[in-house]
Amino acid sequence: MRKIPVVKAAAWLEIIVGATLVIALDLASQMLFVAAPQGAGGPLGRIGGIALFALGIACLRSADVGPRGSAALGLLIFNAGAAIFLAWVAIGTAFCGVLLWPAVILHAVIACALLWVFFSGVPRES
Repeated sequence: MRKIPVVKAAAWLEIIVGATLVIALDLASQMLFVAAPQGAGGPLGRIGGIALFALGIACLRSADVGPRGSAALGLLIFNAGAAIFLAWVAIGTAFCGVLLWPAVILHAVIACALLWVFFSGVPRES
């Protein structure tokens, strides 16, 4: 059994599940738990979807290594997506805890640092 097709299949599954949680959380929640997410469950479910999507991207091309490899790309997608989503939650909903804005800033800073790695010409690690 070859490992790469299994890894790619698992990666695509994570991408699909992550996108489903972001786009249709209520449906996914109903199908998984026979209940709609309540309160902070909606934002938490969607941030989990962003994480799964990023994990799938990171694993899709698992042969890549180094700071510009697919794992770094997955981290960039996750942190940028999390920063955007959490900022939306802070602005557009009543779910604004004491750590929400610091989390937005942290994810934005990490995303910017990863962008710098991608575009700065840092050599790939072996």
